[in-house]
Amino acid sequence: MESVILVVDDEKNIRDGLADFLRADGFVVETANDGESALRRCHKGNDVALVISDLKMPGMGGMELLKAIKKETEGVQVMMLTGHGTIKDATEAMRLGAWDFFTKPIEDYDRLSIIVRRVLDNHKRYLKVMRMEEEIAKQKQFSNMVGSSSALSAVLDAVSRVAPTKASVLITGESGVGKEMIADSIHRLSPRSDKPLIKVHCAALAESILESELFGHEKGSFTGATGRKRGKFEQAHEGTLFLDEIGEIDQNIQVKLLRVLQEKRFERVGGEETIEVDIRLIAATNKNLMEEIKKGAFREDLYYRLNVVSINVPPLRERKDDIPLLINSFVKLFSNENGKPIDGIDEKARSRLYNYSWPGNIRELRNCIESAVVMTKGSLIKEEDLPPTLRSVAEDGYIQIPTGITLEEAEKIIITKTLSGLNGNKSETAKTLDIGRKTLHRKLAQWGAAAAVESSTTGSEGAD
Repeated sequence: MESVILVVDDEKNIRDGLADFLRADGFVVETANDGESALRRCHKGNDVALVISDLKMPGMGGMELLKAIKKETEGVQVMMLTGHGTIKDATEAMRLGAWDFFTKPIEDYDRLSIIVRRVLDNHKRYLKVMRMEEEIAKQKQFSNMVGSSSALSAVLDAVSRVAPTKASVLITGESGVGKEMIADSIHRLSPRSDKPLIKVHCAALAESILESELFGHEKGSFTGATGRKRGKFEQAHEGTLFLDEIGEIDQNIQVKLLRVLQEKRFERVGGEETIEVDIRLIAATNKNLMEEIKKGAFREDLYYRLNVVSINVPPLRERKDDIPLLINSFVKLFSNENGKPIDGIDEKARSRLYNYSWPGNIRELRNCIESAVVMTKGSLIKEEDLPPTLRSVAEDGYIQIPTGITLEEAEKIIITKTLSGLNGNKSETAKTLDIGRKTLHRKLAQWGAAAAVESSTTGSEGAD
């Protein structure tokens, strides 16, 4: 953002002459012919760094403008001009906060130019501090999200915009990227923050159990139903319901879930009473739901009900700038938890952590740091303190497949790691993995991974 100098004078010749000189010296200059319009311009944004104003003007004079700027704006400096300058005027202007005072006609343009550059440098520092304060305030809002990458900033910006609304949100991303933490942030920043946030991990429950968990049941509705149970929808009334791994739910549950979203009412399992609820739904998945729709495994109408707003959380390998901050955060966390004073991580270990692809994302990084904190013998985590599997990958080029992931996720790790290792050469990748090139291209397009892989390699287009 360019810093703007605003020249204010009711005399056109003087106003335009000073503006032309400043522009010739490389400054961005705007003009105003009275104090009122100058003040309105200062209110439009924080790009105005300096106001050079005549002292005597019809309407709002220079002194009044100076007082208003100091009272109503931040970071804007003022220099005063007068053809009727007196020591009294200069002293009063400086007392009110003017940066400097010049008498018309200006004779020492070199001094003016030096002072203007000093003011603009000061304004740049002001803007930098302001941006840092905004970033700190933003991070405080998202206390569970750590990072400084542009990718994470885009996610947090989307969260801050959707949180105050009633819209359903679908959070997508690989396992371990922090989808649940995004759901936490949306709820905490929403008008429902003082109401319950109820979480259901759909993949962990069988169909019959999930139905009862979501909608509740009446006594005697099935074997073991010894009493009435309120479901998660009832528990989340006026609050937020988070359904994790929504892509795993059965078609029968999908139908009932769609009805609740459309009508905001349901019956407990084995019950006849219709229960109305007011909930905000957030869902998450590591699956490509459009592919699941094509396979007939997921209802298209439910997808569009869930996907009012979509937030995709990029994998950790695509936001490397977040890794150092995450490392420091986890070291501090597990150092405190285990009562082990850890001063930090040496350069070799830090390099290993930074250059690893993290197929298990933040969850894998967290586990790795916890293990290193526990295993280290000193106050500094070293390369040998890292898990053996991570050291093997870094040294020998092995591909690590973490436990607890789907076959599709494992396939994605193998293909993208092989493609990256072959510098983006798709023909060689297809040959190495013994798959067709069309199959490779289709899978990369499905994952949206081709661009990310190619951007991190050289000569990929020519090698294809």
